[in-house]
Order: sequence, then structure tokens, then C-alpha cells
Amino acid sequence: MRIGYGKLGRSMPLTLDKCGNLGGDVEMAAVVGRLARRYPQHTFVLLGRNSGERPQDVGLPSNVENPWTEWGPELRGRLARANPDRSALTVERHIQVREIFRDLTEQAFVGADAHVFWVGQHGTTNSPIPTVKDRSVLTKPQDWCAFYASFILNGINAWREARNALVYEEVYLNADARNNHKMRDLKWPLLNPVLAQYNFTNNIKHERYGDATAYRDYVDIRKILDDPANADKVWTSTIDNVYSRLEVNGLYPGTPFGSLIRFNDDWNRPGHFGLFINEAGRYGKPDVRRVNVVEDWVLPLDPYFMCGTWTDESKKKLGRDITPAPWDQYYPNLHSVRTTLTTPSSGSGWATAKPWEAFAGGTVCFFHPKYDTQNNILSDAPQELQEWLRVKTPDELALRVKHLNSQAGRNDWLHLVTRQRQHFVRALGDQQYMNMIDKRIGLSA
Repeated sequence: MRIGYGKLGRSMPLTLDKCGNLGGDVEMAAVVGRLARRYPQHTFVLLGRNSGERPQDVGLPSNVENPWTEWGPELRGRLARANPDRSALTVERHIQVREIFRDLTEQAFVGADAHVFWVGQHGTTNSPIPTVKDRSVLTKPQDWCAFYASFILNGINAWREARNALVYEEVYLNADARNNHKMRDLKWPLLNPVLAQYNFTNNIKHERYGDATAYRDYVDIRKILDDPANADKVWTSTIDNVYSRLEVNGLYPGTPFGSLIRFNDDWNRPGHFGLFINEAGRYGKPDVRRVNVVEDWVLPLDPYFMCGTWTDESKKKLGRDITPAPWDQYYPNLHSVRTTLTTPSSGSGWATAKPWEAFAGGTVCFFHPKYDTQNNILSDAPQELQEWLRVKTPDELALRVKHLNSQAGRNDWLHLVTRQRQHFVRALGDQQYMNMIDKRIGLSA
């Protein structure tokens, strides 16, 4: 089988040193590497835009191909000729850019047997299509949508058209609460769930491009909410998103970040509490915005270290200079303290990799009460982890941090880090998200 792979809405870094410190970038190369090693009889093709290296030069297996090593220079030349002054794209130039990408990439999408794509940032429309209210008017997407999303959606549409849209369907992975499906460019509804880090449903519109084919088939399988009279214009369907323990994907041995993990159960450390935390924007209600979480929960503990990316305004408010740490200093920093804290991401209750990183390395990780609100991480954990790690108030956090840093709490600390590590190892062994991908596209080890 040939399996297309990439990320919608952004370029995928293939090496750790090209990943940002905001988190999330490590997952894409990690998963394709694991898939390729698990299924050496299949070929994985990096169809999403990426940093352009030859896969084998950056540690990926021989059954990973990267057409962008050739497509990249060709694309840059064509785009330069189409838009020499690099001005903002008009609708007409959006269409021209779409055709350049289509000519370059579409046949590679159609020629694949399956597709696995991460859901990144994208627009409600990513190339000019008729507006919902006035079909004679075309939408004007943002320019980045044309360069990083439109061609993928076009390729997926063409692939399903060439096969059987009721049978062949792409697999989506979503690690970010902000990136739920909203692209109307996607012609066909999804009959299977998006693999995510939280359980939820959302509605999405589908541009039909004048095609009413299979409307009744989809009504029978997936709830379609629109008037049949408009079946050649726009459909609306429901998308299921299911928790799949996707957040552990970048922590397996042999993955770029997973290779840095070292378990350490030595209680003798210089620091009591520290954390990695990025500001991550002003999402959600005030009690889950990270600047307020740090002010209320973290600063009273006088953290031994606090690393992350923050605006000058927030650093001024907190009265503390916070800077990122390089990847190779992540675990040395984490091993310098006995305890840490994980907090809501982007104002959401989603599970993330942060606690698993601490579980893997041997630092007790407490949970803010608004973190992982569906209890996906701890629901199958040992009872003592469920009782100890989730704290209700800043005062309760402070008391538990104090206890685990005292001689009286030394054995409790060792017991917790041991049980955390066991829970982490079991999660890796279960391979939940990987098995879900296998089942969806018919792979076999």
C-alpha cells in the first residue's frame, strides 16, 4: 500500500531542531516514523508540506518517501512566476495558485491507497468556492490557506472521487482543541471519527461543487441536515471526535523526543517544584487562562524553574522573566525538581502530552482541576494516582508539594513516580491510537 501523510494547514518539521518550543510539532514525524517501522511492507508518502529533507537523512525508514524534495523547488519557481511581486492574492490569483498545486500534487493523492492527516489550522474555505448565500459570489480565503491547506483538501476530494467515497475515507488525527473540522472545501462527510484527545461532536458544511451524487446514501449512514433540494450545493453533517490516547505519540522510544526520555527516581534533587508552560494565548474563561493560572497556582510556590514562551506584557504582570528551554534541556530541568503541574491547554479540557512526559521521566505531576475534564488520562490509572494527582485548589497543591518535598513524604513521592511510570509504560504498550489507525486503513503488522 501507498499511504499519504501530512498535516493540514502548516509545514511539518522532520527533525527535532526544527520544531518550535510551543509544543505539538514533534508528533508528526514521530507518528510517520512509527507507522513506517511497524509496517515496513507499506510505503508512506509525505504529501503534506514539510521541511524538505530526504527522509533517510533525518532518521526516517527507507519506506518513507518525500516528494517535496523535488516539489519544493518546482513550486517556488511556479509561484514566483505567477505572483512575482508577492502581493496579496486576489480571488483570481487564488484560483491560479490552486491550479499550480493541483497540477503538482493531485495525482500523488489519487495514486495513494489510504491517507492519514493531522488537522492543523485551516479556514472555513481554503480556496475560492461559492458562498452559501449567494452562489454567484466566490469566497476569498486567507493567503496561507492556499499554500498549506487547499491542495490537501483538493487531493483528498479527488482521491475519494476516484475510488468510492462511501468506502474509502481519510484518517484524521487532531491534537489541538482549536483545530476541529470547519473546512467547507471538504466534499464528502466523514463516516468514521477523528482520532483526538477529547470526546466531542461538531457540525461541518460540505461544498458539493454541483454534485448531488450519493445524497440519500449519506442520509442513511450519517445525519445530513440540509434540504434535499440543495443537495448539489451544500450539505451539513456531524463529525464525531473520539479520545484515542493520541497525546502519547511523540514519547515512544525511537521518536525524536521520546529518545530524550530518561526515567529518574532519585528523590535527591535541588528543586521542589517547576514547570514548562507556554502562555498559549488568551483562550477560555479567566480561571483557565494561563497567565491567571500561573499567578494563582504557580507563583505562590516560588518555582525552582519556569520555562516557556510568554509575551512581555504577561511577564511584566507576573513579575518574572520566563524563557524557553532547548529540547535537550527538557528532562535535565524536569529532573531538577520533585513535582510539577499541568494546566488547561488553549482554555480547553483536553488531555495533552505534558503529564505523560512527567510520568515517563519520574517527576510527580499534579493536575489543575480544569485540566483533562473528561479524566481520559487517569481513568485507567492506579487509584492512588487518581486521588493524589488531581488537586482542587492552590492551597491543596501547596500542601501536597510541601509534603512530597519533605523527608516524611519521601516514600510517598517514590511510590507515586513508580506508579506514574507504570501507567506510562502501559499506555505505550496499549498503542490505542495506532491500533485505531490500523483498523481504519486495513494495515497488518
